[in-house]
Amino acid sequence: MQKLLDRDFLTFLMLLCVYAVFSTGTSIDAKDWIFPLLANYVILTVAVVMILKFIFMLTAKRILDIVELTKEDRVSSVDVLIFFLIVLAYMFVMYGFGFWLSSWLMLVLSTTYLTLEKTLYNIGLAVAVPLTSCILFYFVFLYFFYVPFPRATWWIGFMPD
Repeated sequence: MQKLLDRDFLTFLMLLCVYAVFSTGTSIDAKDWIFPLLANYVILTVAVVMILKFIFMLTAKRILDIVELTKEDRVSSVDVLIFFLIVLAYMFVMYGFGFWLSSWLMLVLSTTYLTLEKTLYNIGLAVAVPLTSCILFYFVFLYFFYVPFPRATWWIGFMPD
């Protein structure tokens, strides 16, 4: 049972889960789903390589790289869990608040939470840099790349196209 905590095996399982979740195409037009599908095949290929490496290490009686959680790992796993919850909330509120407001909120929350020294200057940076980035990328993506973004559905008319 201890062998199942090998890093290569756990990586294989995680990549296989990602592949399973994202392996569907949702459009008739191949241009809409061909790139994500190809990226998904790359993920599957890496997963197969990881399981083959794990099997080789087992059969060659080599030392496995077993995951051991230390106290520092538990502290950082809380940070990863909170960042995951921020991203999950971002995915749910994106269509309600619109892409840009949701992106700004997600970036502010995550950078503020992950900043070690929460001084007024650092919090100001955590608010100003995402705001500047969102404004800049709004114009770049809308006027140079002509990329449509989801509109706000909770505040109709609040967010621009």
